[in-house]
Formats: sequence, structure tokens, C-alpha cells
Amino acid sequence: MTIRPWQRVEPTGTHTIAKRTITIKRFELDGKDKGLWGTFLPENTQMVATIALTIDDKVVVVRQFRPGPEKIMVELPGGFVDKDEPLEVAARRELREETGYEPEAMVFLGSDYKDAYTNGTWNYFLGTGCKLTAPQHLDPYEELEVDTISISQLIANANHGKMTDATAVLLAYEKLMEMLKKENA
Repeated sequence: MTIRPWQRVEPTGTHTIAKRTITIKRFELDGKDKGLWGTFLPENTQMVATIALTIDDKVVVVRQFRPGPEKIMVELPGGFVDKDEPLEVAARRELREETGYEPEAMVFLGSDYKDAYTNGTWNYFLGTGCKLTAPQHLDPYEELEVDTISISQLIANANHGKMTDATAVLLAYEKLMEMLKKENA
């Protein structure tokens, strides 16, 4: 048997509940109903996050409470991409707004889908030569504490469920390991 994609049947519905959008989709295959599926986020949502390295190779992170796990997570600065905003521009903007840091250079690491029921794509960057240039400029609902950690601690956070963007660490792993070798030499 060869698996084939299901065909989407319109109409698609959306509902906003407590600042979150649920998109309802119906699918069929060969005329057989595959049911209604609730997916998270508006369709084609783009997100960005940056592994931001200071000039002395410390990682800029933000600590914030997360309602899902109900705990404070140590995370990468990032957020939603505005309509028609280039990904790198969004990553730089989110880094600056959440931390006050500006990168000298940015490298695109890759993209990821968080899970099979999310309509968004997460896009990751590595920012180097980051310098603190401005105060935070947070949205009204954001409470973020900025900190710097070692590359080793970032990898440990990704390995032990202490952050939500562990995929970024995987995408940057070879580069981060090169930096650790230089640091330990």
C-alpha cells in the first residue's frame, strides 16, 4: 500500500480562544470522510527564534513562565513573523525587542514543525557578535528576564527539557561544538 495525502474539504473554520487560534479542517480520501481535525495557530504562521551569541560566546536567553508546562523556561528570544516580513528581519527584531541585543551577523539554521497538529513553521537563526544596544521593548503581556548562559548550558537545557526550541540547538550543534572545542583548547 502506498500512502497518499488526504484532500482538504472546505469550509475551514477558525476559533480564537484565550489568545490562541484553533483552525478546524475536514479531510477525505477517495470520497471517504477522514473527519474534522483541530489544528493550532492560523494557517501559514511563521515564527523565528535565535541562538544569539555575544562577542565572548555567551548565549543570550530569556526566562519566562510558560502556561503549558506551568513553569519558567530558559528560552531563545523569538516570536511571530509579521505579514510580509522577511524571516531574518523578524529574527533581528524579536531579538532586539526581547533582549536589547543586536547581532553583527545572522545565519539561517533551518525550519521545523513543532508537531503534526500545528499550522506554523519555526525558523531558526544563529546570531553572532551580539551586543547590548538598547533596553527591552516588550509587548504588554510579556514578562521576560534576560540572561546569558554558556554554550554547554544551552546544550544541557535542550537535552533536559528546559527549553521549547531545542530543535535550534540540534540545527546549530556542529557549529556550537566547534566553538566549545576552541573555548576548551
